[in-house]
Amino acid sequence: MDAQLMRELEELGGEILPNSLRECDEIIIDQPSFTARIALWGGHLVSFVPAGQPDLLFQSANEGAQTRFGRRHFGVPVCWPWFGSNVEDEDLPAHGLARYFRWQLVEVGRFKNGDVKIVIRLASEDHPLIEEMWPYAFELRQVFRLGDGFSINFSAANLTDKPMPVSEALHTYFHIGDNQSAEVRGLEGVKYVDKFDDNKISKQSGVVSPCEALDRVYLNAPEVLELHDPVFKRKFVVASEGAQSTVLWNPGEALAKLRTDMEEGDYRQFVCVETANALDNQYEIPAGEMHQLRLTVHAETTAQD
Repeated sequence: MDAQLMRELEELGGEILPNSLRECDEIIIDQPSFTARIALWGGHLVSFVPAGQPDLLFQSANEGAQTRFGRRHFGVPVCWPWFGSNVEDEDLPAHGLARYFRWQLVEVGRFKNGDVKIVIRLASEDHPLIEEMWPYAFELRQVFRLGDGFSINFSAANLTDKPMPVSEALHTYFHIGDNQSAEVRGLEGVKYVDKFDDNKISKQSGVVSPCEALDRVYLNAPEVLELHDPVFKRKFVVASEGAQSTVLWNPGEALAKLRTDMEEGDYRQFVCVETANALDNQYEIPAGEMHQLRLTVHAETTAQD
């Protein structure tokens, strides 16, 4: 790790926790108003805990399988450059490549308002296995802005001379008190593909609740949604840019029991509200160009019942 980066990280109240996840380092940020963890394996925000509140992001106590493609992806894992299974090669891992390789810390600092800035990078040229699995050269960057809530600016640069097809998601696991009473608001009237109902196309009527046994891709979704959690008495305001889809996901009890990375009852403690470009909203990055996807999350305390 670069010595200058380490000094700058320490000045932010940060440190590197070695061999934390998949034998890979983890960045810990400890501030008066929050603590946060960023895993370099998979390059994702693992935890964001505002002072005096439960974690905004879900994590299971289950360690999961320790193989490269074993499940252990909570917090805000990155699904890129494909979402779901690869339609051309079913042997490739689900949800792309970005979450199965080590990212590099390349910059730390502060924004003008004092928010913490952490930048990490994943380049195909640094990983021969990526070059074997995906015939496009690329560079990914994530800029994490941590303060009053968090934001993730995810950028993907196509370094080849041909268009690069992409479907993607920032697969955010929101930590909630009970998915039976949680509500997702803001999707009223939006069409969605229901993967738990033979890909039937429906239109959302009212709020989404309960938030259990869901696998829905909302197409041409609005940029701002709300997730209400009456148990923890807070509301998440979820804003996106560069995304045309919203994915809602929770495995439900039956499928959760088949997973190797969850404890019994974990499925009740989260709902995924994913900032995405999937199905009819997938796209191509032109040769030599870049696409950006941004997620911003704020949590607000709601009135006591």
